[in-house]
Amino acid sequence: MKKMIIAITILAVILTAGILESIFVEKTFVELNSRLEIVIQYIVDDNVEAALKSNNDTIEWWEGKRHRMEMFTFSPDLRLLSVSLGESKGSLECGDMKSALSKTESILNISNNLREILNFNLQDII
Repeated sequence: MKKMIIAITILAVILTAGILESIFVEKTFVELNSRLEIVIQYIVDDNVEAALKSNNDTIEWWEGKRHRMEMFTFSPDLRLLSVSLGESKGSLECGDMKSALSKTESILNISNNLREILNFNLQDII
């Protein structure tokens, strides 16, 4: 009986950790996508200063989230997002709005794909 209680407790801890991880990943990528949409809108509006500030804020925010996320999950694409955000920043600093828009749209697609990879879904079971 004691072994059964220990096993159930361990299972509950594992399930709780998995659920909390999934919630954290989902919330992080929803927020990232929201921030990227704002950057894209500034780029489309040809507002370089606002786009650069929003991009820099997103980079700072993302780095904090990425470090926390890397504690419990791994994907090389987490770092790819950091590199891509830096490339977008470089394009904005040079005033190359077409390149910045293209890179930011790519980051948005990488973000969506990475969220699907890291999140738990039924396709993983089947």
